[in-house]
Amino acid sequence: MAAQHSGELVMYELRAREAWSQRDYRAARLLAAAAIELTAHAEDHHSWWNMTFLQAECLREEGSLEESLQFAETLGISSLTLESEALKARVHTLVAVCQQGLGHLDEAVDSATVAVKSASTVADSPELQIEAHHALIAALAESDRLDEAWSTCLDLSTHITPAIHTQTAGKAYWVIGNVAFMRRQVDDGTRFHGLAAEQLTPHNDLDLWARFNRASASRRLAAGVVDAETLECIERAEIASSIVGGTERDRLQLSLTRAHWLFLTGQLNAAVERLRPICAEGSALSRQTEGEANLLLAQALSARGEELEAFAHFETSEQCFDDAGAPDRAAHVRDIVAEIRS
Repeated sequence: MAAQHSGELVMYELRAREAWSQRDYRAARLLAAAAIELTAHAEDHHSWWNMTFLQAECLREEGSLEESLQFAETLGISSLTLESEALKARVHTLVAVCQQGLGHLDEAVDSATVAVKSASTVADSPELQIEAHHALIAALAESDRLDEAWSTCLDLSTHITPAIHTQTAGKAYWVIGNVAFMRRQVDDGTRFHGLAAEQLTPHNDLDLWARFNRASASRRLAAGVVDAETLECIERAEIASSIVGGTERDRLQLSLTRAHWLFLTGQLNAAVERLRPICAEGSALSRQTEGEANLLLAQALSARGEELEAFAHFETSEQCFDDAGAPDRAAHVRDIVAEIRS
């Protein structure tokens, strides 16, 4: 009987992995759940761990970050995780990504720091170290701790070698470029995003290509780079996203990027028209991103002379940044409001 359950378990695991590779996250999650039910009969604790982790990853990709975090935290206290630095690094990286997406930036930094520390003790694991560094850099950058983020980027760059997978290298260059743009090092940002673009092609992963182009455009706009290349990034992201779809959060973030372009190019009416529904659906975004959306809408309304409504969105933006653990961004909002009122 145990052999029968073991055979069924292998079948469900293979089907779950295949669904994951095809980006059918719901199917992968359900197949993983079916596999988990069989692990008790087969007494296969490693399969239980792998399928539980896969469920958490699927939930993350589906945008169900709180549920993903719950699964990851369950794995975090499992004996298999506690006995393995590699598994510990994977779990804490996932936890950090979920916490960042939920706007819990201080917690995300703490979790990613643990992930980096654990990954550093695992021999011959450059991709594990890169993923952990990626999570830490993203959390530090969103927390406005840019000097720490850049220092971590320099550490990350030492792990990028020809031996690692091209998409892993691409994601590493991508996050380094993000931080460079945030530090207003436009030349560095452009160079690293160029290196990322060489590794991340639409033929290998169209969804990742869409997210990279959206993020690249967003960082360029935040650095004040309003040029043809930025517009091309937005348009590539929009075309790719129309093909692969994506979560509600993906849709809102891409729409926010287009709205930012409209605002910076002086198309205030179009920007406001796009930003109002984004802010109305802000709960689908991280608190940090919701803060950015409300700040942008407030600035556009203020530029049109609609100060009363603008101040309401400035206030919402400041609260979002405070909730997310981004005090520098909250202070920036207060400075803008003080300047307008003076």
